[in-house]
Amino acid sequence: MKIEQDQTPNGLRVVSLLIPSGVSALRVLFALCLVVYFVDAPAEIFFTALIGVPIVMSMDALDGILARYFRSQTIFGSFIDIAADRLVEFIFLLHLLNIGLIPSWFVFIFYGRIILADFCRMRAFRTDQMSAEGIFLPHSVRSLVMSRISRSGYGALKGTLFSVLLLASYRGLQSPGLLENMLMLATLAVSLIRATPILFTYLPFRRISAPRPGWLKSTRETQTTRIAYGVQLLSDIGILVFLLGR
Repeated sequence: MKIEQDQTPNGLRVVSLLIPSGVSALRVLFALCLVVYFVDAPAEIFFTALIGVPIVMSMDALDGILARYFRSQTIFGSFIDIAADRLVEFIFLLHLLNIGLIPSWFVFIFYGRIILADFCRMRAFRTDQMSAEGIFLPHSVRSLVMSRISRSGYGALKGTLFSVLLLASYRGLQSPGLLENMLMLATLAVSLIRATPILFTYLPFRRISAPRPGWLKSTRETQTTRIAYGVQLLSDIGILVFLLGR
């Protein structure tokens, strides 16, 4: 697959690459500030749940929109987007686990799925099945995982779960009720459904016959991102052990 020569001046090219990643970094910082804010001022949890969490989750879509607008999608930028998702999830889950509104079984299944998906991405790198648009999947199941509807729907579901649990904290609940448990089960169900095509494609270790994607920018970028995904896999395992040990 031939890649067209990018005629964008170098300075503007650098800016266009940094803007989407900058939004991802701001999303993590904003989530951290929200948690610190309502821990210090519990009365503001209501505002955080209804306004703050939706803003954080909406920023997940914004970085992708900006990357497409500036035509600055890269394989490393895709990693940054996923890493930001992991950090935002960890920030909220750690707080909710500390106050007893997220049970250990949810954390185990949620991060178990993440670890398996990270392992699959590592195998995708070894078989040259990664691109700026994500991991290679057969066309028949790709939309289930990679489509904007799938991604935004799952993000909205996670955001709803975090908001509802924070509202439960605002109401003084010390353990999840029926609504909260139903949302947790729905979130895990959607998460596992979206992960199933990735797991079935890469975990059986069968030969992947699809052609190598043609979107890899450079060997250096590919190797850097591969190392970054390896670090992320180890960090996700560490996070799971840390959360379950609390």
